[in-house]
Amino acid sequence: MPVSAGGGTPFLDVTVAAGVAAPHHARYLVTGQAWGDYDGDGYPDLYVTDSAGPNTLFHNNGDGTFSVSPHSAAMALPGVESGGAVFADYNNDGWADLYVLNRGANVLYRNDGGQGFTDVTAAAGVGEMGQGESATWGDFDKDGWPDLYVVNWYDHEDEDSPFAHDSFYRNNGDGTFTDITSFLDQTRISGPGYAATFVDYDNDADQDLYVVIDKNWGNLLFRNDGPGCGGWCFTDVSAATGADRPVWGMGISTGDYDLDGDLDFYFSSIGEQVLLQNQTAQGNPVFVEVSQPAGVGPNAIGWGSVFFDYNRDGWLDLYLSAALTSNFLFRNRADGTFEAIQAGSGADHPGFSIGVAKADYDRDGRQDLVVGNYDLGYSLYHNELDNGNHWLSLRLEGRGRVTRDALGTRVVLLLSDGRVFTEEVTSDSSLGAGNDLALFFGFGSATPQTITISWPDGFTEHLTSVPVDTEWHHVYPLMFADGFESGDTTAWSGVDGG
Repeated sequence: MPVSAGGGTPFLDVTVAAGVAAPHHARYLVTGQAWGDYDGDGYPDLYVTDSAGPNTLFHNNGDGTFSVSPHSAAMALPGVESGGAVFADYNNDGWADLYVLNRGANVLYRNDGGQGFTDVTAAAGVGEMGQGESATWGDFDKDGWPDLYVVNWYDHEDEDSPFAHDSFYRNNGDGTFTDITSFLDQTRISGPGYAATFVDYDNDADQDLYVVIDKNWGNLLFRNDGPGCGGWCFTDVSAATGADRPVWGMGISTGDYDLDGDLDFYFSSIGEQVLLQNQTAQGNPVFVEVSQPAGVGPNAIGWGSVFFDYNRDGWLDLYLSAALTSNFLFRNRADGTFEAIQAGSGADHPGFSIGVAKADYDRDGRQDLVVGNYDLGYSLYHNELDNGNHWLSLRLEGRGRVTRDALGTRVVLLLSDGRVFTEEVTSDSSLGAGNDLALFFGFGSATPQTITISWPDGFTEHLTSVPVDTEWHHVYPLMFADGFESGDTTAWSGVDGG
């Protein structure tokens, strides 16, 4: 059986060679793996958690190896049962901050200009005493400041706890947050949650919220309907859209796997995994389950998952970490179905894997994976597939009323062969994970024709000169950073990326 369109084993376990052989003790059923460039050198660094402590911050040396950061000890949280972790520039100062979820008080570390981190949890007001699993950042109100949603896992016996629910925080823009959990139906977000993501599922230019829940409770989809309702209107459309599939939900990944112009949902479970095909682009904002016909619904104990284009052919593939079986790599066949690969992928790890996060950590134009294993530590898988396919890594940077991380920015890219890619900058939690925020596009043998960047504040750029086979750092045009009348500003440009 071929393992890729280009042949060969696509992934190589480089954990030891790269210097990231961190332990994870079998205590807390979440592994935390977060990518983020904390020192601004252009290479994604890695933070991993250990439920028996300590956690570790690895500095990316830029040569394919990592070393324990000199700042690691100050953010190791020894003796704390840590779960997930995710980087985000919450104060828009250009430096990646870190949020760590724990059994007990979560911790927010402010990045001090790449020279270290300061625990600002108490001052920020985000140190709740819950059982933190995952967190996701987004800008639901489009004020230019990253907001935070925290997923807590609670069962029926914990329902009397004041922390037996998820928490939602609005960023005040001054280093503090306001608890706005009341904007959501608290009876709906009280349960065994595992993961969440801010994502614009209905293509209306604002970020909605999707929450994955364990134990057959049914997942939650809250549509963002704007200001009102005593603060902000989030309408529960879980059942109406078919997004409430009751399973033992674990991780979440979003992406336009079928290239129809909207973002689909894949979430893992105990038993059948679930792929929800989004029908928004066809004029009907509902989801249809297509797991079995698509070939991505194996009977397994699934945990984390990511959509990514590992072979750069322009079709999103899928990785699923699993327990008590080998992990799965699903190759997108470009016809709505996937080829399931286990042995031979190089990233199968026949054990008990939980979390997974993606990044091109060595900046060679191929997306790599870090996988958290319940009792065997972390595995770093380097993408070895060099098939000559074209690609682009696009890192967006916001200004003004757009977050520095460009959260919620939508990108549409047209190829010479007629295919159209739709991507969005999201802080997908997968499960306890933080992916690198760069958008990655594989082109196959085609070349890009135009790219449209729709920033959350309403400004849209149409770029007609798109670089190929390179990284592109694109900053929100400074001439508009102080604001404009939303909805009437569009720019055409032939500026090359740089």
